[in-house]
Amino acid sequence: MADQPYTRSSDASRRPHVLIVSDDTGLSSFLNDGLVMAGCWASVVASGLQVLEVFRLRTFELAVIDVALGGLGASELIRRLGIVDDTTGLPRSDIPLLVIAERDDEVAAAGIDPASVDSVVLAPIEIEDLALRIYATVRRWRLSHPERPWSDDAAQARPDI
Repeated sequence: MADQPYTRSSDASRRPHVLIVSDDTGLSSFLNDGLVMAGCWASVVASGLQVLEVFRLRTFELAVIDVALGGLGASELIRRLGIVDDTTGLPRSDIPLLVIAERDDEVAAAGIDPASVDSVVLAPIEIEDLALRIYATVRRWRLSHPERPWSDDAAQARPDI
């Protein structure tokens, strides 16, 4: 088995850094382990409020958000990630967002506008399929944002980290 079996990047040395947002430890562990095996970097955050703080410190290529996220909730997190910062004129984050749900009706029930996310992934989740979707989504996003550094390049360039 190759080290990066599902990589579909034009730059094979790049690994997308995926933020997994879920307070379900079983789901987040499954996603983290599977995406690392698929060639991604992965970070897990269990709270929507923590995610907002994490985005002040680093960037990611994509976020996978559990629709059943407790606390702040997936819908409010997605809304807040899109709020434009008064000083920069940019949204807090404009990276692709994938939402994971057990059923299609959960997305609407959570108050998530399908237009506010790049993709909805329904259970059962196959890591291989999810990884392919992530790589394709990141590739499309990078083509429309060629000036953006990869998340790990940006983190290395920050003197305050």
